[in-house]
Amino acid sequence: MHYIRFLKLPRLLSTPSPVLSAKITVTTDLGESFLFTDLTLVVELESQSGAKILGPRNGKEYLWKGSDGMRSLEVSFPVPSSKKSEAMRMLIRPKENKHNVKHFNNMLVGTKVTTENDGRVVAVRSMDIDVSKAGLKGISGMARRVFFSNEKIISICEETGESIARHIWDAGLMLSSYLAITSPINTSPDLGHALPQLPVLKHKLSLSNLNVLELGTGCGIVGITLSIFYPNATQILLTDLPEASEIITHNLSLLSSSRGASVTHEVLDWSSPLPPRVGNINWDIVLVADCTYNPDVVPDLVSTLRSVARGGKKDVLVLLAMKIRHEDEMVCFDLLEQSGFMVKEKAVLPLLMLAGEPEQIEIFVSR
Repeated sequence: MHYIRFLKLPRLLSTPSPVLSAKITVTTDLGESFLFTDLTLVVELESQSGAKILGPRNGKEYLWKGSDGMRSLEVSFPVPSSKKSEAMRMLIRPKENKHNVKHFNNMLVGTKVTTENDGRVVAVRSMDIDVSKAGLKGISGMARRVFFSNEKIISICEETGESIARHIWDAGLMLSSYLAITSPINTSPDLGHALPQLPVLKHKLSLSNLNVLELGTGCGIVGITLSIFYPNATQILLTDLPEASEIITHNLSLLSSSRGASVTHEVLDWSSPLPPRVGNINWDIVLVADCTYNPDVVPDLVSTLRSVARGGKKDVLVLLAMKIRHEDEMVCFDLLEQSGFMVKEKAVLPLLMLAGEPEQIEIFVSR
């Protein structure tokens, strides 16, 4: 999957007619490669609430010339004269709906046959911009991803800097989509029935008063999605290293206060002893997404899982999602088995790549 990213956040240029300008790129989740095919993008301005498009309804089109080796693209959009006193956001998305990841359903294809022309690209939104102040940028260092599923909105901010730790990654996004689509509150279950089934996970997720722990949460998309679609989860704790605290805290602040679950954050270093808030709880499910790419930290990850299982229920379920990027990642399963965790079921989800080699996300359920 590819992601539109801001290299330079939108800013208001001091011109006779106000214009918002930004620089973007289109890359894979880790930013290790650019989209190398052509893609028509649309730039729009939307209201602060996201409920309406400001200015021309069709937006302004730009061509990402990936076939020419493009690495960045300058984009701009004139601010409508009638909206100069409003806060707004810049939205950049693929023009064709088949490429645009607007709904979680767009990422999960079920049994449909797909081609390299069916690849997905994730749109990006700026933070709110006060266009009454020339030269003002959006909130420094952040951009927003917005997804929809079953009439619910999942709004996740990520950092725009070089750090890969505070971005949305493929496995986390796909696992979030899977959890949302297969949720019992999904009123359109047809796609869920076409997806690989995980009955052990489904049973665990149906229990009341679930305690859920997420390791290496990053931006928090998986834990936050679970809190929205599984109201029977009463406690969800998102953990990561200190440098992720700011983005996690910000994303938790966007959650509706009407949720039943308590969703909180705790700093957790896998190489350190468990803090009391982690070690003293009987966890039902431990979420692990996109955490095995660095084999050097996998022993500490497995050690943490072992400590969590010893400190609580013996039937704790580990839900692990990964995109295997190199063979060294498979050491994780050897270490898990040595620690007493056995894979009970597995699902493979195709990852739709535009003009690229087919990829997949694998979901493992262990206990």
